[in-house]
Amino acid sequence: MIIILKKIPSTTSDYHVEAFIKPVLKGGMFTASGRIESISFWRYEIVQTNTIEYYALVDIEPDSVGRRVIRRLNKKLINGKYIGLQEFHVRHWSNDRRVFKSVVDRGKNNKRKAERRRKIVKVERRLRVEDSRADNVTISTHSGFWAEPHDTKGKKF
Repeated sequence: MIIILKKIPSTTSDYHVEAFIKPVLKGGMFTASGRIESISFWRYEIVQTNTIEYYALVDIEPDSVGRRVIRRLNKKLINGKYIGLQEFHVRHWSNDRRVFKSVVDRGKNNKRKAERRRKIVKVERRLRVEDSRADNVTISTHSGFWAEPHDTKGKKF
């Protein structure tokens, strides 16, 4: 299960996240113990307000331990700030109801006149716990990365 730590302080490192989660990962007589698979940090640069927000994604196995971490650590203090924890859900453009199947449907079904999502530039730094390497990836909202869907064999639909 992937857990998102929302709006963490900018000085938070992988050590802080591990120290925050580690006590809940320990199992007991009737509870399973878990482990952290990976940690990645995201920095969102919000274009409209010229602000920066920091998030962390933690991959925890098994899922039952991930739910326990969310339940016990939500709205707790990390590195001097109260944060929110929740399960991370991946959004993909093909699951968006606003993506229309044909040109005819675009005009009559579109009740939303403007985009409500924030314009952001996301910078991701991935940390792997086992080999502690860091990879920097920059993803812009204008990059066109998800332009066309591909199946698992690399063919376009």
